[in-house]
Amino acid sequence: MGFEKNSVPLTSMLSSKASRLKVPISGTFELSPVCNFTCKMCYVRKTKKEVEEHHRPMVTLEQWLEIARQAREQGMLFLLLTGGEPFVWPEFWELYEALIKMGFVISINTNGSLIDDVAIERLKRYPPKRLNITLYGASDETYEALCGVRGVFQKIDQTIRKLKEAGIIVKLNSSMTPSNVQDMEKIISYAKENELVLEMATYMFPPIRRDENMVGENHRFTPEEYGSSHLRRYRLQYGEERYFEMLENIKKKAIPPPGLDESCRDPLDGKIRCRAGNAAFWVTWDGYLLPCGMMPKPQIDLYQKNFSVGWKELTEVSEKLCLSGVCEKCQNRELCHTCAAIATAETGDAGGIPTYLCKTVEVFQKIAEKDLADLDKENKGKGNRE
Repeated sequence: MGFEKNSVPLTSMLSSKASRLKVPISGTFELSPVCNFTCKMCYVRKTKKEVEEHHRPMVTLEQWLEIARQAREQGMLFLLLTGGEPFVWPEFWELYEALIKMGFVISINTNGSLIDDVAIERLKRYPPKRLNITLYGASDETYEALCGVRGVFQKIDQTIRKLKEAGIIVKLNSSMTPSNVQDMEKIISYAKENELVLEMATYMFPPIRRDENMVGENHRFTPEEYGSSHLRRYRLQYGEERYFEMLENIKKKAIPPPGLDESCRDPLDGKIRCRAGNAAFWVTWDGYLLPCGMMPKPQIDLYQKNFSVGWKELTEVSEKLCLSGVCEKCQNRELCHTCAAIATAETGDAGGIPTYLCKTVEVFQKIAEKDLADLDKENKGKGNRE
């Protein structure tokens, strides 16, 4: 049982080489913004009516398959299917099974609520590399408070157990907000009891793709709450020894990325060397090619250009994105791990200074100083008694 990502040597080698050569080895297809949940912090969700009234149509089944064929020619191997809720998309199974037969290594992001016995049988026949189920809470009440749905936790719990029995690899994701933080310990315990990898995020991106007026805002923790919740999460998930190692690393001004997506991390050492627009890409439900799904621009219109032309343009424009000179030179750079997507979501500009993270780092440092001092005092007390 493990609660960290164990990099596969071949995968690491391929991803690292792809980054150097600007090969789009990893892609995300955002099939639909529609979801049967209404999570307060969602970065993209739209209603069916909003989609119908949108100025651009959804990518069709045939268009997805053509994008996939063109991306495969450019080197795509790993593919994530996401939403919204991908199982809401009417032609999900036709697309999924066709993509499997094309040879892609596929993962799926889902809330798990729409996976029934029939779906499990189809997944057994064409198993994904991994099914990523977002666990929003440990009770029906928490799901209702955060996601606006009733009576789903028990169903999702049963689905997870059935998927495991069927031999489908399941990973849990969890997004911590003020509406479900009370379930943090229970979610971590659930993952351990079911021997499932858990990735728990305490940072919520401002949903500027859903609403351009939400720059720097979301249903999320204050910087102070985020800092303390992140360290509490780490302590619960990894134990005392690892927790105090983390605090020592905070003193040294270098810690692992705090709950960002795995594609943000270099596969060799876990540090952020963003592959977005370099070896990874995102295609939106309405046909735009993005470096990262958390930022609306730069974008290439795949209704107007084929993937190979779009990818070349995307790598060129992504390479020119620059963080603030203040951030680049900041001594806390390896504590906040800001990137172009975070800076854009927090400030409206990739070159802006995300002060939300600056304040969070201050919280990390204060907690580290206090808890390490308490530990030192405790150890000295033990020594004196002995």
